[in-house]
Amino acid sequence: MAHLRSVLKYCALTALAVYGWLRIKFTSTPTLIILTYHRILPAQHSGRQCEQPGMITSPEALRRHIRLMKSLGAVPMHLDDWLAKRSSHDKLPKLVVALTFDDGWQDNYEYGFPILRSESVPATVFLVTGLLDTHQVFWPEQVLKLLTNTPIDTSRPEFHWLKPYLPPKSSPNSPLTLTEADSVIDRLKELDDKTILAHLSGIPELVAAGISSGQSRYILSNAELEEMAHSELVRFGAHTQHHFRLNRIELGSTLRDEIVGCLQDLRKFGGTAVPIFCYPNGDITPEGQHLVKSHYQAACTTKTGWNPSDRDAFDLHRFNLHDGNSNSAWRLFATLGRGIL
Repeated sequence: MAHLRSVLKYCALTALAVYGWLRIKFTSTPTLIILTYHRILPAQHSGRQCEQPGMITSPEALRRHIRLMKSLGAVPMHLDDWLAKRSSHDKLPKLVVALTFDDGWQDNYEYGFPILRSESVPATVFLVTGLLDTHQVFWPEQVLKLLTNTPIDTSRPEFHWLKPYLPPKSSPNSPLTLTEADSVIDRLKELDDKTILAHLSGIPELVAAGISSGQSRYILSNAELEEMAHSELVRFGAHTQHHFRLNRIELGSTLRDEIVGCLQDLRKFGGTAVPIFCYPNGDITPEGQHLVKSHYQAACTTKTGWNPSDRDAFDLHRFNLHDGNSNSAWRLFATLGRGIL
């Protein structure tokens, strides 16, 4: 039975890959494909040990994606340039590919930027401006680092809040596996970000693990941003100030800071800053959506798919890629095919 399921899965993925390749290769109307990445980490990089697998793409896979899209005739273009051409009714290429990187990870500069330069491909990095040039990191990475390095004794007061979200059979004598810890992240998303961060600030093991003690830097520095901007290949969009999920914010002033304040922060980058917003986790409220539409020219969602020329500028669809769904040409085209269906 297991073998049969494996064969059926292979056949289904192959059919999706063929479908995806054919639809992209022979698209007849102007179409934009946005490929989205988070972290770019080599296979043996230590950062993979405490990161959600769906967040990581290898440098080799990134280069392969670029070359495969070029082989299909896709024209690499800055996202804002495609939008500007569309707005001015200029003739659009039949197929355009735009690369976006979410969050502003340091490894985007270290491992991704050299590939963009060597392939002469532009990209937009959506920055969480409040974390730039700091040693801070997002709460999921803090939780993963904690759970995969430390046995969690829920009898300790600082871990009481975490108990309902742990696997029911987790042992207080051993850390969780990365898969188990990743499932905890999903369950914790029912809490708001500030609550999670407040709880984490009271756990001394996080300092010992090097999360907040300045032993590592996870997010881009100003010097790295300046170098990328100077290349004219990289532009910067807005991804809030602190990556708070916008549907979990109660105060209107905080919502405005995260959306409008982020755009104000980007102004220091001059012409390389673009008024395009990216919703953290794809979450938004009517009030938040109004703020975005009042201050930006476009917005990227977490919806999967490609963008015909008449797509709403504030509802841009993307393909979120990682090693699990795109580590080969076959898997990449299967992922694209599934999203186009």
